[in-house]
Amino acid sequence: MARRSRVRAVATAAGAVALVAGAFGTGPARADTADAAREMTVRFTEPELFIGTEPASVYMVYRWKVAGGGTAHHVHLTVDLSGVADFAEPEPSEHCNGNLCTLDLASATSDYHVITLVPKPGAAVGSSGTVTVSGTASDATVTGDHLTLTNGKTQLKVSASAEQLNAVPGDTLSFPLDVWNNGQLPAAKGVELLIDTTAGLHLQGSWSNCRDVSASGRGGHIVHETLCDFPIPVEPGRQYALSSPLRVKVGDEALRDKIFYQFTPLTSAAPANGPGTPLTLVPKGAMPSDGNTDRYFTTYVDSVNHADFAVTGDTATGRRGGHATLHATVIDRGPAVVQDLLDEDAFLPVLVKLPPGTKATKIPDNCQPPPTDDGSDPGPRMGRSSYWCYFHDPAPEDRHVLSFTVAIGPRTPAVSTGQVRALEFMEGLDPDGSNDSAALTLRLAQGGSMGGGTAGGSGSVSGGPPAGSGPLADTGFGGGWIAWAAGALLLAGGMALALSRRSRGGN
Repeated sequence: MARRSRVRAVATAAGAVALVAGAFGTGPARADTADAAREMTVRFTEPELFIGTEPASVYMVYRWKVAGGGTAHHVHLTVDLSGVADFAEPEPSEHCNGNLCTLDLASATSDYHVITLVPKPGAAVGSSGTVTVSGTASDATVTGDHLTLTNGKTQLKVSASAEQLNAVPGDTLSFPLDVWNNGQLPAAKGVELLIDTTAGLHLQGSWSNCRDVSASGRGGHIVHETLCDFPIPVEPGRQYALSSPLRVKVGDEALRDKIFYQFTPLTSAAPANGPGTPLTLVPKGAMPSDGNTDRYFTTYVDSVNHADFAVTGDTATGRRGGHATLHATVIDRGPAVVQDLLDEDAFLPVLVKLPPGTKATKIPDNCQPPPTDDGSDPGPRMGRSSYWCYFHDPAPEDRHVLSFTVAIGPRTPAVSTGQVRALEFMEGLDPDGSNDSAALTLRLAQGGSMGGGTAGGSGSVSGGPPAGSGPLADTGFGGGWIAWAAGALLLAGGMALALSRRSRGGN
């Protein structure tokens, strides 16, 4: 199976309870008012449930809520399972006796309850029935609910594909896909294939039964999404293959990418969208006994590519006792899109050393003092001479300006030079190191100093140290300082993910 972008969720009762708790809450009861509406509703969280094979049980959850935030008293709730008694029964519980499960509450505002149902031995697959919930209260009218329970489920699985670790922009990759049904019920109306890709991968071809849809809201850096409908039944225990493999071209912007695919039962056929012949499913015999057991799969594609980060400095003019503003510019020249596919941000770190004799009085929001050796709080953000800044998910053509306003001290040299430097945060990502750093230079205006701390001037952008600015070694930005700061960033910013990316979890 190799690595996956997601950890497969195993259904548990605790998971179901946590989900419902997050959705509905169980906060403390509010004090009743004299005219509080005594109406209490009880609802199942799902209108339809299926007993499958993975696992061979189902969690039935119902919730209740008293209108207006009031409280109902002496509440008695009943779940009637007689409509499904031929094929399902509750797991042993103090709340269940035969086909009835009850719950008594001295008072109720908003909460939930979970009942686990299991199939009876020898129960007929496809059997279906209705479960109801009702209730009474001493001072409220209780409105109940019902759901449909079916013994059996369609459970589609998709084949796995090996990840590609050394792709090159311009390559075309092939992904043959199989789908099978290890449930008890057929996908009677057919199946739908969802294909998601990140920025550097481009699906090739167009089919009459496939359509491109908006990927907005998908998250996880997904930018391309395609849906294909296959209106043929997928029978239990049977395997089917795509009539032709998916072909994906590796784009110029590729670096860390993935392709995600998932089959789901088709509920209604969508209008044809693409030109050309249809992509079809071809019967392939019995399903594999040891194949992938996931309903979706993600294949990672790593490309041999780079992104060039360029830094531009600045020269400003001011007077002792005054202030000046220095602007540093960071540009992503691409072509690669740098992203972290583990649902965490990749970020470009930038180190800033202000000119000696100055202290910051205003800094960008995305900048912080360097972390301490022991990882403790470095203290106030202002009044420092060194900072590190970061830009999340750098993309080609991104341009960021870092503006620092500094107070000029009484012993600031006539020409004082600091530095801004972009760090390499993925090995080999930025092959051109000549434009990774630039000077931040402060020149004192003629006249030397000024009283009262009034503002001084700000200069224009400069690509490097101006003549006569003095050696950079005087700025304190020697190799040892950079190595220390880079190590601290790794600890404080979670950059080990960006440096490695080699440990991906399973679905």
